[in-house]
Amino acid sequence: MAEVIPLIIAGAVGAFVKDILEDGKISLPKRVNGDLILGFIGSIIVGGFIGLLVDKDPIIAGLAGYVGKSAIEKLISRESYR
Repeated sequence: MAEVIPLIIAGAVGAFVKDILEDGKISLPKRVNGDLILGFIGSIIVGGFIGLLVDKDPIIAGLAGYVGKSAIEKLISRESYR
């Protein structure tokens, strides 16, 4: 369990850094038309999960968290799950 925590943190930090660099700001969670938009929290969750799955090295996990959200968005088109 102790070796899993750094991977999750590295992936989450990678996703957080990507959000800051991409938007130039931190997007807080908000409600829009009754839907919950997670903002940077969604990216942190996805980045942490991908960082855990990819490798046992925290550097690779951080890089995976950085590109993870973009890769998922490219693989799944937005119209397919609406």
